Amino acid sequence: MGLRAGGSLRAGAAIAAAVILSAGACEASHGHTGTKPVSATSSAAAAPKSMPKWLVSSAALKLLAGAGMSSAELTADFDTPSTYLVAGTQGADDYADAVRTQTFTSVDALQSAVERGLDPATQAVLYDNEAWPLTPTAEQQDPAAAETRAAALAHAHHLLLIATPATDLTRILAPGENSYDAYLRLGISSAAAKAADVIDIQAQGSEADTARYADFVQQAAAAARAANPKVVVLAGISTNPSGQSVTADQVGAAIDATRSFVDGYWLNVPQAGNACPRCGTAQPQVAVALLRTMNSH
Repeated sequence: MGLRAGGSLRAGAAIAAAVILSAGACEASHGHTGTKPVSATSSAAAAPKSMPKWLVSSAALKLLAGAGMSSAELTADFDTPSTYLVAGTQGADDYADAVRTQTFTSVDALQSAVERGLDPATQAVLYDNEAWPLTPTAEQQDPAAAETRAAALAHAHHLLLIATPATDLTRILAPGENSYDAYLRLGISSAAAKAADVIDIQAQGSEADTARYADFVQQAAAAARAANPKVVVLAGISTNPSGQSVTADQVGAAIDATRSFVDGYWLNVPQAGNACPRCGTAQPQVAVALLRTMNSH
């Protein structure tokens, strides 16, 4: 959500975590040579359906802790190999079993980072291409080509690639068309799945409308798996997508309606910032209530 070339690795990781939190997906190689990336097995051999995979930032987990979630609860939910943890400079070491991830919003930033050398603990990189100033115009206009470049860089350094093309890319690719219809027609999830090991369907903007969310996620997930049966498919959920007010029950309903279509979820706890000026105040208490409800079942 915006790393650029130059600067220290520690600063780059901090920026990555801060941006992934503030944007909340508005709708981050030394030590890797000779090692294999963590398995990204899809639902056929994934954890039981009651235990979804998670993509979450360490900054978001800090907010959950501040909202009353205990260390034991957080560890039980997220200190597992089924969590892709977007790591900042603090807190990530508390989740040693999670798949350490760094996030980038441009292929050039990813290339610069891997050439400088990522933190040796990094096992995955997330390429978050959206219709915003953080992603170059050329990458917005041809997301499939950008994802292919990102995948080549990641795999050359024995890293998993998580691709998260936003639905707002359709503003560039199909202006005036319904974003979900255009996303499906253009095969955006299919193209991402062909390149990546993990994809996220950024559907969180419609999570308050369970039927709409589920219909879109089901179609986008099916298209992704048709393109790459091995891809891990996540769907976006948010405590306050672009500043919308949602309840834990609404987010839970979105998960219940899509759990059989995806392997897990990108849990966003966004707050206002340069990347998402409309996100408003973070609402971590929504995620706390959601997780406790899920764990009680």
